[in-house]
Parts: sequence; structure tokens; C-alpha cells
Amino acid sequence: MLMDKFGYVLSEIPALIFIVWFAVRYFQFRRRQKNQPSYSETDRQLLFGVPRQRPAKNAVYLRLALAIVAVTTIGVLEIVILAPLGAAIITASLLLTSTVIVHRLF
Repeated sequence: MLMDKFGYVLSEIPALIFIVWFAVRYFQFRRRQKNQPSYSETDRQLLFGVPRQRPAKNAVYLRLALAIVAVTTIGVLEIVILAPLGAAIITASLLLTSTVIVHRLF
């Protein structure tokens, strides 16, 4: 039983590594096309900076609840549809769709 699971993990690792590698290279390619550095001061401020202003708590909780419902619903649909394709494909699609949903709502 353990060896079956280990074999499954070993077969999915290359697909996940390829997906991550492709995403990073695509990001770098798009930045180079626009003559931008791969990592800029704007990226640092976006990732580690202080928010400019805080929204009202009610709006944050409403958006958070909406994001949770949307990500859960889409996640279940993706798992049902993409389960035969493997864990790496499901992981990448869940990551991308969850990121887009949260980005759009916040």
C-alpha cells in the first residue's frame, strides 16, 4: 500500500515541477516582452508593503465569505472534472482559479 502511494507521488512530481517551471518562464517571458525586470520595486511593495487604506470590516467579511463560497464551489467542480488527469493538474488549476477569484474579489 505504501509503495503504491509512493509510486503515485513519484509519477506526479515531474508534472508539478513542469507546471511550476512553465509558469515562472511564462512570467519572465511576458516581463521581457514589456522591457521590465523580472522582479521590481513595485512587486516588492505589492508583496511586502503596507496596505494604503483599510476597507470597512463588513465589506471585508462579505468579500471573504463570497471568496470562500466561490473557491469551494469551483474547486469541487474542478476536482470532479480533472480527477482523471492527475494530482499535478488539479493542483495547478486549483491554484490558478483560486488566485484569480481572490484577486478579483479583493
